[in-house]
Amino acid sequence: MANVFAGVDVGGTRIKVGLADSSGRLLSSRLLETRRCQDATSFLETVAGEIKSQASAASVSIAAAGLGCPGRIDFSAGRVAWLKEKLEFLEGIPLAAVLSKRLGCPVVCDNDVNAILAGEMRFGAGRGYRDVVGATVGTGIGGAVVFGGVMVRGHNWATGHFGFMSLDPWGPQHVCGNTGIVEEHSSLSGIRRQLRAALEAGEASPLTEAVARGEEPGLRELFEAADAGDPLGSRMAKRMILELGTLVANLVYAFDPEVVLIGGGLITHRPAVLDAIRDEAASRLDYLPAGATRILPMALGDAAGVLGGVALAMDSVAQRK
Repeated sequence: MANVFAGVDVGGTRIKVGLADSSGRLLSSRLLETRRCQDATSFLETVAGEIKSQASAASVSIAAAGLGCPGRIDFSAGRVAWLKEKLEFLEGIPLAAVLSKRLGCPVVCDNDVNAILAGEMRFGAGRGYRDVVGATVGTGIGGAVVFGGVMVRGHNWATGHFGFMSLDPWGPQHVCGNTGIVEEHSSLSGIRRQLRAALEAGEASPLTEAVARGEEPGLRELFEAADAGDPLGSRMAKRMILELGTLVANLVYAFDPEVVLIGGGLITHRPAVLDAIRDEAASRLDYLPAGATRILPMALGDAAGVLGGVALAMDSVAQRK
């Protein structure tokens, strides 16, 4: 089979590795536990070994591979320039060059949300658009920008870190250096920090009770609690919608794109959340005609990271011709 590409989606908890053809049809995909990788060497061995294993099982050769990784990624060098909190051992590692040597094919490495948006532009909800802003809501809040059909990465490879933008200059300081960042209240990691603080403050809620049992409620549980009338869940869910709607409005004012694509499991499985974010953003955009910027869900779902890596790989091959 010709033109098979590998895509790798690196996360703090799991690494997803898959193969797809040039139409975006997944041939195989597998989730790996990130905790298996204790250092850069074991990470590289794990990823390269999984790609080779899938290629062997499918009796194909890999034309190129693309890897999406959290943090600030020097795209030209395929190197992790900044990565904190999890996977710190990858900082400074030239992932693209080392994996290319191990796999015997071209490898490109980019920020994980840049990869996701590349996949949406080629295979998903971004097709047909030229000026697109993407945002993902998950453990953190990430972003990416395409203008004129070209990914905008920035002078220091820092474009798109929307979760590090401040909505509260007096808020707590984050490892990025900024204070009161969007992620503090509007991401999974931020929600869990707030729930631990609520438990310590003695606030009664099914959510704090879950934390006390050693569980880690997710965004789904937060909105289920809000739907059930839990005061803490309702307050946190409303603030999350408010901050995400404000963020989207700010992005529209900053970039004036054709479309804002929003992704993440919460958006995929609870369309009403996107409706609420869209309404909040629209209430802040009287400067523009109604509907001037479309706000849509990403389309690739759980395959977004892998197909994003595939899209990056395909782009790299096309640019070499």
